[in-house]
Amino acid sequence: MTTQSKTAITQDLILAARKGLRPVAERSWLGGFGNMLSKELGQWLGTRTWWLQALIWVLLLNGVSTIVALSEPVAHAEILEEVVQTFLPMMVGAVGIGTIITVQDAVVGEKELGTAAWVMSKPASRSAFILAKIIAYAVGLSISAILIPSVIFYFEMRWLIPASLPWMPFLAGMAVAVLHLLFYIVLTLMLGTLFSSRGPVAAIGVVMIMSGLLFKGFIPLEVMLFTPWLFPDLSGALALEMPLPPGWFVPILAVSCGIIVMTAVALWRFGREEF
Repeated sequence: MTTQSKTAITQDLILAARKGLRPVAERSWLGGFGNMLSKELGQWLGTRTWWLQALIWVLLLNGVSTIVALSEPVAHAEILEEVVQTFLPMMVGAVGIGTIITVQDAVVGEKELGTAAWVMSKPASRSAFILAKIIAYAVGLSISAILIPSVIFYFEMRWLIPASLPWMPFLAGMAVAVLHLLFYIVLTLMLGTLFSSRGPVAAIGVVMIMSGLLFKGFIPLEVMLFTPWLFPDLSGALALEMPLPPGWFVPILAVSCGIIVMTAVALWRFGREEF
């Protein structure tokens, strides 16, 4: 750079300062996403968090399913159906509540501690902050709370109950559980951008899950079809290749659209957060 160009830049900066302006470096929409994702994944997979979570879910889910499998000396096909109808719906519901408890602090905690403001002062965009958390929690919880317990369950049932459990339908049931998990991850993160305390974030998510579990028989089917409340039954039916009710795909489409909308709301709200 020549002396003349340096002088021109200095004069431009002085002129800008006199007008109350200051130079800033523009950031792309996903600026710093790679670093943010690496940091978030590291908190899951680079620490003992993932295997502690996996241990908890294996003890809970696989422990209950093992008790059910050994409880009644009935025909193999009947006990297999009962165990699958216990394991997958319980996994969908319990993991949903566990997800809310785990994720409730992801945004609110960082806002309270000031780490969110510190991260935003670095070359990282707010969109990257939210999307990195969604992906990291989805990967971490899917591995610890769904994949590991499900793999153990599949081989455990083949050993305890010599009955056929096709793996492709079982994977379809697991996919429904993962979609249910992702819905509550994004819901909790979105609520974290809308509220400044953990109370509303956890309460709204838990009330939503419990409403579906406790009042499912009183809620009109037309309403249920647009919620994740049918996912526990749907996951078991897919895994066992049972007849599916008409319109069974509507909740899947509705929840998928809901995830996209809630992600957009979280990005919009966090983008207007004042730090």
